[in-house]
Amino acid sequence: MKPAIFGYFAFTLGIMGVFLSPTPALSQSATSETTPPAVLVAKVRAEEIGEQFSYFGRVEARERVQIRARIEGYLGPLAFEQGSFVQKGDPLFEIEKEIYEADVALAKANLANARAVAKLAKVDLERSKELRGRNVVSQAQLDENAAKYDEALADVDANKANLNLAEINLGYTEIKAPISGRIGKAAETEGSLVGPSGDPLALLVSQDPMQVAWPVPDRHFTHLTSEGKGADSVVVKLRLADDTVYSLPGKIVYAEPSANSATNTVTVRAEFENPKFRLVDQMLVTVLIEKKQKDERLVMPQDALLLDQQGPYVYAVDEKDIVEIRRIKTGEQRGLNLIIDEGLKAGDRVIVSGLQKVRKGMQVTPKLADSAEGN
Repeated sequence: MKPAIFGYFAFTLGIMGVFLSPTPALSQSATSETTPPAVLVAKVRAEEIGEQFSYFGRVEARERVQIRARIEGYLGPLAFEQGSFVQKGDPLFEIEKEIYEADVALAKANLANARAVAKLAKVDLERSKELRGRNVVSQAQLDENAAKYDEALADVDANKANLNLAEINLGYTEIKAPISGRIGKAAETEGSLVGPSGDPLALLVSQDPMQVAWPVPDRHFTHLTSEGKGADSVVVKLRLADDTVYSLPGKIVYAEPSANSATNTVTVRAEFENPKFRLVDQMLVTVLIEKKQKDERLVMPQDALLLDQQGPYVYAVDEKDIVEIRRIKTGEQRGLNLIIDEGLKAGDRVIVSGLQKVRKGMQVTPKLADSAEGN
């Protein structure tokens, strides 16, 4: 009885398998063979492009000042907000004045005394001259009084110098910004004893304009200067850490007069306006150098690029919409495009989307990508 039941179920499942089996598979396969897969393509196009080089550079402030105390004394309250922008001449620190004001007062008193002594010495000299004319005093007495007068005049000059020095030191009690720029953290606070031999009190860095310095390999420097053209023959731009291009172009100001023998490079500097303070001293940037003279070059979207053990290649679509492999030689990147040196010509169509669906010799249904339309 059991074998009959098992046979019945086997027969029933067999019949169901016939009805439930994916019979449309044959028609689907036929459909997939007759309907080529859709892909997005872009046309290779010719553009006027200037030769471009990129280097790593570092932003440097044109003026960078370490604020130091020029006299010894105790600091008063800070006259600035740390991290703020200050103008040239703004007060920054103040050192106690009392001792230096007393030095000025003492120097003034000494100068007044020296002038009084010189005045008396002059009277004595004049009297000696008159008495010598009448043979009342000796020549030796006259000479002695003349020397005393000269000594008194020298003492006046010395006291003038002492007064000038005392006034200079008094002026040093007020430390002012020597340049306009942004000032950092104060190294000392109110009540600290500071002096010329101590550490800097703060760092003051100019903000606008900024300079950027970068090393150029000897061969690039020779290539860029071989045509005898100056710095005006190139455009200098910066790519920042967030991969954006700085909005304002720079201008090369000079190159170092000698190369670095250790790295075989020449350091070049350019200057950039920095009105929004986006460039910060010692920031790392990418320097983009592009020749103003442009040549016609072929470009294609980066999305079309593929790589294997033999190197870079693309899937191209011929006039019959058949996929073929093209081995290419690429140049530098320009935005979202790549410069093509070999392997393609203007007007060639390359696949930029749907690459995983195609293989060599397959027919496809190409659709021109929006970014490539009109080329």
